[in-house]
Amino acid sequence: MTIRKQIIVFDLDGTLVNSAPDLCYALNTTLKEINIPEVSLDEVMEYLGDGASELIKRGISKNNNIEEYNTDKLRKRFLEIYDTCLLNKTRFYPNAINALKDLKKQNYILAICTNKPEILAKRIIEGLNASKLFAVITGGDTYKYRKPDPKHLIDTIEATGKNIDQAIMIGDSANDISCAKKAKIPNIAVSFGYSKVPVQNLKSNLIMNDYKNLIQHIKDLDNL
Repeated sequence: MTIRKQIIVFDLDGTLVNSAPDLCYALNTTLKEINIPEVSLDEVMEYLGDGASELIKRGISKNNNIEEYNTDKLRKRFLEIYDTCLLNKTRFYPNAINALKDLKKQNYILAICTNKPEILAKRIIEGLNASKLFAVITGGDTYKYRKPDPKHLIDTIEATGKNIDQAIMIGDSANDISCAKKAKIPNIAVSFGYSKVPVQNLKSNLIMNDYKNLIQHIKDLDNL
């Protein structure tokens, strides 16, 4: 059978990998340096998805007035800290790596479209020994725009040499699913990520609870 949906694009944090513990450590270390109370891991998971600056702003604004701080300077400091710990606890979600390898064997083209800085996304994938699985990895700083702008997703797909009508997007947040919808790309929301709202409210084409079911979900969407 001819595969119509040949390119599978993944978000990274909260979709392929559980990176929240390392992001939480970097954020709390940054906050500690400016005498702001720590935030919990559960709170950090609710703050993720919009980049480092928004993560820091949300961490500060829980207890302090954000206008009192130089967030650009704090973002640079946060990234310095995160660079030292981004692989301490970050791991693929259960069954994800096997699903990726199975897709690769079946000649699917895999890509990552994340709002994390490109170099950090690539470092994580390299550190998890998965670089060879992905044709393209783009980050929030790869282009002049990022998710939920659909151009970020579209340009990621086109960088693989494929057309958007051959793609499926897999993510965990409103940014991912909204981005795919705007580009008219079939999409799958994972139930175990960092969505700020119940995953059912994202109104994705499908909800995935386990990577064991990924290939079947892709086949289910192949005619959309």
